[in-house]
Amino acid sequence: MAELRPQSRDPRVGFLRLFVAPSARRAGVGSALLTRIAEDARRAGLERIQATAPAGEPGEAFARTWRGARELLRLERQEQSLDETVLRRCRDLAACPDPARYRPVYWHGPVPEPLVLAFGQAMGHVLDAPGAALQMASRQGWDREAVRAWEARLTAGGEHVMVHAALWRDTGQVVAATVITVAGDDARDAAQHDTVVLPQHRRRGLARWIKARHTLLLHERFPCVRTVGTTVNQRNLPMIAVNRTVGYRTVHERLLMELPLADGARR
Repeated sequence: MAELRPQSRDPRVGFLRLFVAPSARRAGVGSALLTRIAEDARRAGLERIQATAPAGEPGEAFARTWRGARELLRLERQEQSLDETVLRRCRDLAACPDPARYRPVYWHGPVPEPLVLAFGQAMGHVLDAPGAALQMASRQGWDREAVRAWEARLTAGGEHVMVHAALWRDTGQVVAATVITVAGDDARDAAQHDTVVLPQHRRRGLARWIKARHTLLLHERFPCVRTVGTTVNQRNLPMIAVNRTVGYRTVHERLLMELPLADGARR
């Protein structure tokens, strides 16, 4: 099966999902599917195809056989197990690194109305992370409507959204935030989404602090959750370091690959 959808952030780029059953691999099935879908994409006016592939055999090996294909990002899938060791570590990290300047705020559900604009401005800096522009649309100038639309997308399937943020005491500005979603009260897995710190407030331990607090609050509010999963670009060394500090471990790697369509998708 092969499915291609134009990216909302760039309609010239199609995102590909391609699966071949193990019993049918190495028989040309995937190559035939990719050739056909590339021809359809070219006729539709797309310029490039992007797809993720597991690092190593068989996904990476297949992706690298195509002429002109290039690796855009190498991504780590990380998981945080909410066992007592991790929870104890997060308790040790849950103290504010500078309580005279920062205070925590937490919400479960929509962003409180007084914080919507400040939260939107902070979330625009998610794109400061290495490779972020390859994975998401621009968030510059996020206003109230953009934040509410983002919330609606995150919770379209009935998910709960939880946010932990740090406020600058002098102004009440949101200077750091981290986002988790949970499918329901009985869910055993949660998803860690964006974590952001404004440039002038980085290297002060804020990300580590709010992620540790968020882990504890998640465990308190959703005691059935056992694992939190996230994906991080390997070049985003500061976030990888923060995640390891609060108990995340790498479980596998995958690649974001791109194939230009100018000359067709051929071996």
